[in-house]
Amino acid sequence: MNLNHLTQFTRSLIVRLALSILKHSSDQAVVRLFDTSLFITRDKLIAQKQISSVKRAWLDGKPLARLVHRSLHDLNLQASTCLVNNLVFNNSYGSSTKAREKFYKTEGFFPPYTLLISPTMRCNLKCTGCYASEYTRKDDLPPEVFNRVLSEARDLGIYFITVLGGEPFLREDLWDMCARYHDLYFNVFTNGTLITDASINRLKRLGNVAITVSLEGMQEVTDARRGQGVFARTMKAFDDLRSAGLLYGFSSMVTRQNITEICSDAFVSMLVEKGCFFGWHFLYIPVGRAPDPALMPTAQQREYLRINGARRIREKYPLFVIDFWNDAPYVGGCIAAGKDYVHVNANGDVEPCIFTHFAVDNVKEKSLREALNSPFFRGIRARQPFDKNLLLPCQLIDHPYVFREVYNEYHPRPTHTGADTLVSGLAPFLDEYAKQERELMDAAWQKDFLDRGFEWKSLKGVRVNK
Repeated sequence: MNLNHLTQFTRSLIVRLALSILKHSSDQAVVRLFDTSLFITRDKLIAQKQISSVKRAWLDGKPLARLVHRSLHDLNLQASTCLVNNLVFNNSYGSSTKAREKFYKTEGFFPPYTLLISPTMRCNLKCTGCYASEYTRKDDLPPEVFNRVLSEARDLGIYFITVLGGEPFLREDLWDMCARYHDLYFNVFTNGTLITDASINRLKRLGNVAITVSLEGMQEVTDARRGQGVFARTMKAFDDLRSAGLLYGFSSMVTRQNITEICSDAFVSMLVEKGCFFGWHFLYIPVGRAPDPALMPTAQQREYLRINGARRIREKYPLFVIDFWNDAPYVGGCIAAGKDYVHVNANGDVEPCIFTHFAVDNVKEKSLREALNSPFFRGIRARQPFDKNLLLPCQLIDHPYVFREVYNEYHPRPTHTGADTLVSGLAPFLDEYAKQERELMDAAWQKDFLDRGFEWKSLKGVRVNK
């Protein structure tokens, strides 16, 4: 055991002991923990702001405080230890720091904080409009490549891995990977139907896996797309995950058809009642083999989501929901192409993001480091953020002319048949969509951000696309 492994092992024991004590401690003891954490991180400005924010919420009795309270008391000890040790220390302040700084000195930019990887596109469901059922085992990312990419990610200082699909739990070796890389933290997006008693027991032993279950809405809308009885199976999965003391949440693809239900108190209350800790809102983007622009939320609906979605939910409920578009101001706009994350698909293609189905490199042929350093990715990062209005973060739907510029300059290949309609047949529609979106979001940006003194350090010198 080398010094680094010994340090990690010792810290893990200390974290485990501290959490076991906190589970039976008073609220005053938790406040003292915040104060101790502030002292320990006194030279880390971002950590200080994060801890101070949570402490204020705790003292004020805000929903975030109730969420922290649930995390301390409802998670089993293995799950809470891995959450703190792997996701907080390893990914943000511990093992990753030296590796990330070394990468920066060599390459001139930091590696992303998280790696998205889709080891399979196979799925056990046949949802309306989805083509995952067309894939077979031969289309999977080879196990040796899957393993190597995780190893390379860790060497670069990436300790947070998001696993997508298809249905990831169809990959039997996923369990082995999570166990082998026990110091990483995995977030697995799943349809929830393969969460059995056996998988629950495996998750309890591992501790380093959070589960995100996909939902379209309540029973009627979910079953209409995913199949009769899927909603009920999802609810059972939530109940089983809660009984096991595991960390889990939901993910909703927001469309023109389900946006009101996704934001409704009935839907959110159900998720809280089922014990979800977190959630994601993703706008429908017309990508894939059969893109349907008619499913995209209108500009007015997107503003409705901004007001009534994640922000309102976080203020009212003990449920931390993230809106992948409307929360962009807090991360400086687009985070794709290795700025904060990157996606490796089941074929090994390295895509800028989960929605940008184009690539120039493949991990079967090149290392993750080489792919992150490609001119294609550098070209995208050089343009980020694409506008001073960070409520318009996306190069695909908010600034489609930017991605066409990137596409024409670097000539990435489509990673599946039909992906290039984004820069051809759909171009006029997306240009008009972006125009309508700007008219609403410029006013929102001025009122809710600039007039309130919001400033993001990376905005200085950014070009303004008109």
